[in-house]
Amino acid sequence: MKAAKLLLEEGMLDDAVNRAYYSFFHAAKAMLNVLGFDAKTHSGLISEFGLRIIKTNLLDKKFAEYFRRAFEMRESSDYEIGVIFGEEEVQTLLKNAEEFLKKAQEFTAKRL
Repeated sequence: MKAAKLLLEEGMLDDAVNRAYYSFFHAAKAMLNVLGFDAKTHSGLISEFGLRIIKTNLLDKKFAEYFRRAFEMRESSDYEIGVIFGEEEVQTLLKNAEEFLKKAQEFTAKRL
């Protein structure tokens, strides 16, 4: 998250999106790991997160929406030509990532 914030401050929005997404990625992976699950791919991780954490009501479904949106934005910024994200959209992504990380810390602390 620190890198994402610094990149946003420097106007490097695509790079900020990438770093914010990986905050989601690693936090979701940690939550699944404490439950004894893992995934090998990005889409697999999103699916497992939805199945094991959201569908079992361990977290609010908004966190799955945040994670999926972060993935979509990262895919677009990394692989599509001409995709431009506005600063406000990236700020929202970072705000959501911080909320997700806080929830992941609480989630894993309860289960360790």
